[in-house]
Amino acid sequence: MELLHQPEDIVAQRYRIIKILGEGGSGTTYLALDTDSHQLVALKALSLHRLNDWKLMELFEREAKILAQLHHQAIPSYLGYFHTETTLEHCFYIVQAQAPGKSLAALIADGWRTTEEEVRYIATQILEILVYLHSLNPVVIHRDIKPQNIIRRDDGKVYLVDFGAVQNTYYNTFMRGSTVVGTYGYMAPEQFRGQAVPATDLYGLGATILFLLTHRSPADLPMERLKIDFRHHVQISDEFADWLEKMLEPDVEERFSSAIEALASLSGKQAIKAKVSTPVSWKTIAGVGATIATSTMAIALLNAHKWLFLGMFGIIPLSNICDNTDTLKDYYHQVHNANALVMESSPNGENERMSLLVCTIHRHNFQGTEFLITQGADVKLPDRQGNTPLHLLFLEPFDPYIPGDDYQIAKMLIARGADINLQNQKGKTPLQLAVQNSEAQIIKLLLKSGGDINQRDRSGATLLHLAISKIDQPPVYGRVNTDPQLIQQLIKGGVNINATDNQGRTPLHQAVLSYSYETTTIEQLLKQGANVNAEDKDGNTPLQFISKKYSGDLKDKKLSSDDQAIANILKKNGAKE
Repeated sequence: MELLHQPEDIVAQRYRIIKILGEGGSGTTYLALDTDSHQLVALKALSLHRLNDWKLMELFEREAKILAQLHHQAIPSYLGYFHTETTLEHCFYIVQAQAPGKSLAALIADGWRTTEEEVRYIATQILEILVYLHSLNPVVIHRDIKPQNIIRRDDGKVYLVDFGAVQNTYYNTFMRGSTVVGTYGYMAPEQFRGQAVPATDLYGLGATILFLLTHRSPADLPMERLKIDFRHHVQISDEFADWLEKMLEPDVEERFSSAIEALASLSGKQAIKAKVSTPVSWKTIAGVGATIATSTMAIALLNAHKWLFLGMFGIIPLSNICDNTDTLKDYYHQVHNANALVMESSPNGENERMSLLVCTIHRHNFQGTEFLITQGADVKLPDRQGNTPLHLLFLEPFDPYIPGDDYQIAKMLIARGADINLQNQKGKTPLQLAVQNSEAQIIKLLLKSGGDINQRDRSGATLLHLAISKIDQPPVYGRVNTDPQLIQQLIKGGVNINATDNQGRTPLHQAVLSYSYETTTIEQLLKQGANVNAEDKDGNTPLQFISKKYSGDLKDKKLSSDDQAIANILKKNGAKE
């Protein structure tokens, strides 16, 4: 959808748009400059003409009213509410002070690693905010606590933002509705029934903490009857794990009863009451589905949130969802998780789970790949063979007839932190695979971006060995495999032209062994200083490799014209018989 505002737009003759901060169901938030006060502000906009659900207008107005009543140092100050009207648009706006820093989601996407101590500090601060919100009369419940809605400053202080899903108990008591509000993976089970209590926010905080510890959406972790099995996926103290487990209790009656209780337990002032470990009752699970099934909006809800509900029971889509970008986007907008898993059926009948990003690359849907990267997909997440998305990009020979731009995708993956020198389970790095299967332009990009030019694979082959072994690969769609430019690029970059592999063979040995009789490559190597008389571990020189094709002395045998041409080049450059 086209954005309501672009950078440099002036809103209400006062606010100059700088950039977009985020989009959600309840509006688009922009970073703007207040030209009156010369302060940066967060400007949240909602277009009346673009609404497809009047509930959003109701939520927007409620957000403004509640923000105006909040006064807490960790909640950006409410500055105003106004609307504008033209012949084309009727828009409503909320103005808040800008929260300095980055969201926890953005920090993780940028590679931020945290410790248990830092996570505890974040949890403590959010709990203090919740103590304030839940102590108001009427009680204010945020309902959408997640990594995107917590902003962290460089000094570790955090802010809670986006009250678009907020609920107060007065409204909930006198105007009960069936609106399901929240974000999949961070929603407590009772939210699926259209209900929320103060402990609902504790579940959202627990799920956010779990994301910080695992770098995965809670929805992607093993789950049985709505209870997340996370202990094998985190490295934290038993005490903290016990606290987190109670925060994530699917049964609201087993969760901490209040933010005050959760805070006291986290600080060690109150022990966690031990309980017999029992699975969540089917009554709790059935309540989620039953409420949806009996709602007058049942069919619409199930269509709009199909994967959200199926995911609650551990059901994930098949990998063919990655074939079509529109289908992929629809799935993403339901689960709000760029690292969600899909199921791939292999030829041997085994099912394999893979991330959406890995899936789109497997299926050559590069438009979908680009979309997921921009949504913050984890570019370091490997498949079962240890292949990251960057490995997969070069796992097969370059095919000019498959739509997509390997170069641009590689740039995006590298910019997000993809490791060019990481080995998969077969010991291959993305750079080695690119040398074997891709184009010189991409290899240049990988080397420029930190690729180790002197790396070797498990056979001891250097990048130069691999570039030369490419000669014997079947030509791809008529393309000539040998690439003098690539070989020159590697030599110029500092690769050792006389380096030996595990068999003691140099790149010149490799070229002579080629079945393609590539004399151009041999001449190029010799010109750049290759040792024409280098011996492998069996004492063979490149010239002796030719003689081994024939019994007896080489000079007494009639060679094929191709072998004779190579032998002449070697002798001309000083090869000893």
